[in-house]
Amino acid sequence: MKAALIFNPRAGRGAAKETLIDAVEERLTTAGMSMVRLPTERMGHAIELARNASEQGFDLAIAWGGDGTLNEVATGLVGSETAMGVLPGGTVNVFARELGIPLKLSAALDVLAGARSLRIPVGLANGRPFLLMAGVGLDGEVVYRLKAGLKSALGALAFWLDGFRLLASYPMAPLRIRTAERELEGTALIAGKIRRYGPRYVITPDARLEEAQLDVVVFTGTHRRDYLRYLAGVVGGFHLSYEDIVHLKTDALDVDVPSGAPVRCQLDGEPFGGLPLELRVRDQALSVMLPPRGHRG
Repeated sequence: MKAALIFNPRAGRGAAKETLIDAVEERLTTAGMSMVRLPTERMGHAIELARNASEQGFDLAIAWGGDGTLNEVATGLVGSETAMGVLPGGTVNVFARELGIPLKLSAALDVLAGARSLRIPVGLANGRPFLLMAGVGLDGEVVYRLKAGLKSALGALAFWLDGFRLLASYPMAPLRIRTAERELEGTALIAGKIRRYGPRYVITPDARLEEAQLDVVVFTGTHRRDYLRYLAGVVGGFHLSYEDIVHLKTDALDVDVPSGAPVRCQLDGEPFGGLPLELRVRDQALSVMLPPRGHRG
């Protein structure tokens, strides 16, 4: 099997991937893979590397990094026959956690060596693929403002700290949200392709990796106290019981802001511009290497 190892040397908490790569190559070679090393040099580079790997007939493109690296590799592979492998090496590694892939490198390599391939749907935001979620409103603003150094030092905690700090001044502009069946207003939303939001919490509990739909949670509150209540609900796992939260599933969703106020978005934990936003699902879009059946991560 011909494999491209695409890795971000800077992802994670200062882990020096260059010191580990010989061991990674040795393990993958033992598993029958012929590996080519492809380090990324800039934002967006992993898209190019993955696309080139698929065009050159690689069987597998292994994304070794955080969720941002995985997003880029997936973007380069969507619609191709080249499968994506996952080696967690970032700050939070939400996708790996969702799939049950161990965060310890040696264990993740063992899982990859015996993995099975599954073709899955992916989300699309204005045509850009995403694997985890799209966020509009407060969390989009937090991701946009988050300093890379703070994220590297504190991991997922950095999102919560910045969120609390921003909450006091965030304007919460009304959003217009439309599906084929209904139109509603809110001040923020999460459209999940998987269940997890960060390492511990679940916001979109009905999201399924293999299902060609988005699990959407719309927050309609307009005050700081509403969002403090939402946070408590997410931490406790009962946020969907609130009457001012709307929960729905759809394969197509349009979001805009009638007032024209600037509202930011995020995809897979990375900044993604503003509104308007078209969210869609492309079925059978990407082959992903999953842990063998019966494996527990």
